[in-house]
Amino acid sequence: MKQTTQRRLLLRADVMAVLQLPEPKVQWLLDTHQLHALFLCEGEERIDSREVDQLIETYKQIAVRKDPCVE
Repeated sequence: MKQTTQRRLLLRADVMAVLQLPEPKVQWLLDTHQLHALFLCEGEERIDSREVDQLIETYKQIAVRKDPCVE
């Protein structure tokens, strides 16, 4: 059974901290639609934590396919 992760809306700074990436790299993820921003009132940007988790899992799967020794 797949475990359900609770949704949290993260600030861009939170995403940068979780992924340990600088702002230009996070912007690139948004520009290439690997992550999607939600805009709340007055243009406040948030990113769904489940998308961040999914992105991490996708990159982990790609890494394992490229190098089976990676876990």
